[in-house]
Amino acid sequence: MKLVAVLGSSRPDAVSTKIAECVMKSAEEAGCEVVVFHANDMNMKGCRGCNACRKNGTDCVMKDDMQQYFRELHTCDALLLTAPNYCSQVAGPMITFMNRHYCMSKPDHTSRLEPGKKLIGIFSQGAPEGIDRYEANYDWYLSIFERHMELTGKIVAGGNSDLSENGSIMTKARQLGRRIAEEEVL
Repeated sequence: MKLVAVLGSSRPDAVSTKIAECVMKSAEEAGCEVVVFHANDMNMKGCRGCNACRKNGTDCVMKDDMQQYFRELHTCDALLLTAPNYCSQVAGPMITFMNRHYCMSKPDHTSRLEPGKKLIGIFSQGAPEGIDRYEANYDWYLSIFERHMELTGKIVAGGNSDLSENGSIMTKARQLGRRIAEEEVL
């Protein structure tokens, strides 16, 4: 099993990153290979809308760090995405990252990815845990990826969330990591 993680925070000690690290550690302990990308450190351009990907049935033709990510995406069993909430929405680099997935759809809007890939989303917000003001934004973001993958889990950490090892957030993160590693992909 291979898990590809794309961490969307610009801060190395970010809440979403801490939770993702818990998922990844649990997945690795269960035998999963983990490949990590840091969106903020990637040379990643925005989609040009050139349509070359759809015309040619290929990944995006732009030459940047997304090329390596796309190679890993095609061979992974699961994708883990994280993002902090900035200005009421998923952080900018992760929106650019999402837009670059236009190339994953064929002209008939079916997926170019093999079926059976799993998806986990982890979001952090300053608003208290349980405040669902931004839930629709997170669901919209994940829906783009759900065209190609099956949502296996989502965690939203609030500004007051307990991130202790035995707290509910980290317990769920460990469970998601084990579930990804143990599930048989169809």
